[in-house]
Amino acid sequence: MEELEKITLAAAENKEATKKEAEQKETEKSEFISIEDFEKIDLRVGKVLEAEKVEKADKLLKLKIEVGNEIRQVVSGIAKHYSPEELKGKYVVLVANLKPVKLRGIESQGMILAASNDKELVLATIDKEINSGAKVQ
Repeated sequence: MEELEKITLAAAENKEATKKEAEQKETEKSEFISIEDFEKIDLRVGKVLEAEKVEKADKLLKLKIEVGNEIRQVVSGIAKHYSPEELKGKYVVLVANLKPVKLRGIESQGMILAASNDKELVLATIDKEINSGAKVQ
C-alpha cells in the first residue's frame, strides 16, 4: 500500500512540474519589452471603407482604411473569419507606423489588431464612434 501511495504522489508531483514548465515556456515565448519600446508603436483608430478578397488567396482581404485624413491600404489574413461585407464601417485598431510590405504583390500600409485562440479570430474594435485617426493609448 505504501508503494502505491509513493507512486501516486510521484505522479502528481511530475504532473505539477510539467504544468509549471509549460507555463514558464509560455511566459518566455512572449518577451517583455520596455515602455520605451511600446511607445514607439503608433496605434490608431481606422474606419474600414472598403474590403475585398485577394485573388488566389484564401486567407487575405484587401482593406481601404480611413486613418485621419489619409486612406491606407492594408492586407490582412482574416478572410476565413470575416467577410468583406462584415468589415465595412467597422472601427479597428491599426499599427500605423509599421513599415509597408508587399503581400501577394499588394502593398500593405499597416496591420490591424486581432485576438485569436485555436478556433476563432476576433478583431480589436472600438465600441463607440470616434474620429478615425484617433491615437489609441
